Amino acid sequence: MSYQPIDFSIGNYYGTKKDLCNLCLEAAKCGIRVFADVICNHTAGMVGNDLEPHESVNQNLQSHSEYRKPKQIVSNWKDRQDVIHNCMNLPGLNVYHPDVEDMIVTFLNELIDCGVSGFPFDAAKSIGLPSEGYRLWPNIIYRLKKYGLFLYGEVIFEENIEVLNEYARYMHILGNYDSSDRNAMIKYAESHDTFLSHDDLGYTRNITSEEILKYYFSLIREYRNTIFYTRPWDDTRKSPIVKEEHQKVYAKKY
Repeated sequence: MSYQPIDFSIGNYYGTKKDLCNLCLEAAKCGIRVFADVICNHTAGMVGNDLEPHESVNQNLQSHSEYRKPKQIVSNWKDRQDVIHNCMNLPGLNVYHPDVEDMIVTFLNELIDCGVSGFPFDAAKSIGLPSEGYRLWPNIIYRLKKYGLFLYGEVIFEENIEVLNEYARYMHILGNYDSSDRNAMIKYAESHDTFLSHDDLGYTRNITSEEILKYYFSLIREYRNTIFYTRPWDDTRKSPIVKEEHQKVYAKKY
């Protein structure tokens, strides 16, 4: 449900806009920044008809066909034109339409007003770049009402270094392959996709928390920005070795 949005608005079964404001306020007191994971490339789909918008999706998004991508699923993830123009098993949004861009920017600025200080962009790989004729990424960044936000885009399994380098002009990159600037990379030993997915993407489901932790430690020695995914009902993050390793690595590197 979290990754099948129905509108560009704040508030869902996790809480209200006021709850988010309070969360950001309390987090700031503890020196913690709150990032909002942004899904702007697709909406929720109908059960049994994945490429049809769910009945709960905002009627404005449903009623304007020009706001949606063609009902065609990406067949070749190494073909950029296929990737940036077609859908990924859910109703794709035509993020290149100026009205949709306005909705995205308004939503992000509302999140900033709540105290959010960073945005991971889900499926950023599926949104075209200026070299491909699309300016959504620079437009978003220039239209945000606050500078100094931490931005990163999900560009997983992208091997083309020129594509990675272009994304890196606008944001950090969450990916399996490196751009020319390693400091632009966000690395992960595990993600919600690799642990929770029941298809081939769920490749860490059968790997122990201890093994994941070892890989995570190897990553933080090499990369400045590395995500640690907390598995549901798993307290590995509370292990004293995690704090000790962080103190040792970051004191040495920075």
